[in-house]
Amino acid sequence: MAKDMTVGREWKLILLFSLPVMIGNLLQQLYNTVDGIVVGNYVSESALAAVGSSGTLAMVFIAVAIGLGNGAGIMISQLYGAKRMDELKNAVSTSLILLVSIGAILSVLGFVFTGWLLNSLLRIKNSEILQMAIDYFSIYALGIVLQFAYNTIASILRAVGDSKATLIFLGISGVANLLLDLVFVIQFKWGVAGAAIATVISQAASTVVSAIYMFKRYPMFRFKRGEFVFDPDKCKLCLRLGIPTTLQHCVLSFGNVLMQRLVNSFGQATMAAFTVGTRIENYATIPVLGFNIGASNFTGQNMGAGNIGRIKKGWRGAVTMSFCVCVVITTLTYTLAAPLASLFGVEGETLTQSVEFIRFLSFFYLVFSFYIVTSGVLQGAGDVLFTSLCTATSLFVRVTCSYTMAYVFDVGYSSVWKAVPVGWTICIMMVFIRFFGGKWQTKGIVKREVQTE
Repeated sequence: MAKDMTVGREWKLILLFSLPVMIGNLLQQLYNTVDGIVVGNYVSESALAAVGSSGTLAMVFIAVAIGLGNGAGIMISQLYGAKRMDELKNAVSTSLILLVSIGAILSVLGFVFTGWLLNSLLRIKNSEILQMAIDYFSIYALGIVLQFAYNTIASILRAVGDSKATLIFLGISGVANLLLDLVFVIQFKWGVAGAAIATVISQAASTVVSAIYMFKRYPMFRFKRGEFVFDPDKCKLCLRLGIPTTLQHCVLSFGNVLMQRLVNSFGQATMAAFTVGTRIENYATIPVLGFNIGASNFTGQNMGAGNIGRIKKGWRGAVTMSFCVCVVITTLTYTLAAPLASLFGVEGETLTQSVEFIRFLSFFYLVFSFYIVTSGVLQGAGDVLFTSLCTATSLFVRVTCSYTMAYVFDVGYSSVWKAVPVGWTICIMMVFIRFFGGKWQTKGIVKREVQTE
């Protein structure tokens, strides 16, 4: 149900909002990881490398869905916090029309240009891995429009304080993906194509269920004849808030593509190890990213209501909780690195590199916790250009350092992950200066509109 986050204990509101988001993200990562575990154990290590490489490319498209969805969420959360319900309904219908249309276009482009993207952009050298990656991603691309639809609905629901519903949707999707993976890959022997088909079907299930829930559960989202309209002004506002965040995610994803090219240059063992290490990293950062979304939506509603003091208290609570959780995560990932990597069916040199990756990065989750929570507050306030700049800066530093270490100082395959904490540290300094400087307090869209009126 909807939750007004402008009243009540700040840290408790953020925690209760963030917990379902964390569990939902865990389920989402689980069904993404299931593809890797199943193909790694029941197809081949080459198949695992192919799915991992395709996943890097998929994140470019997902980045657009998440970025524009966040833009819609910021707009809707601030309108909801200001109790401007008529504008809220127009914002919802406009966001759905805009984002689903963009998703449909990208779905077609992704399918048509699969071969070029994997061969020319990622430069996968091994012909066997390249063909499997093409088989996987050409099917996966058909579901991109579903990701746009789902991310838009999820952003709308989170904007009004409902984070529990997305947990249910992702649970349905995760279970469906797991069962279908077992059937298509193990029983039917469809290989990586079976894993891709399972993913698309599970995405369709979560999209349909989430749409039915939103329209049936919330009267304010039920549209009468003539109400489901496209508002050009709300479209511009959604894009103004969403494009910087989209560029932020796209830059991050494109940077990951550059990193994947570097990884691919070290051969199959490093490709598979990078896939394993990245999947474990995705799990380890789930709690922090949950607090990021919680802090962002909390800030959005309170920004709309003009409660700057509550936002600062919420930030302190979110940072404290995030740091404490990361202490536990650091300990677990370092201690259990080998058993976790072994789940993917890797061994020998691949297992050695995977464990090295996981253990090195585990120490720096504490740094990441400060950066990502503060970034969430800035995003919720509408300060999206600055957070995009932070991400771009971090990525530029990471890519530059990685290639420099690999080709100038001959560090080898470990250069792929040794540059990560450098970028995170720079971002911490940037967001802290911005937060304590107070410039973000002037970025609320509702406040500016009221002043203009």
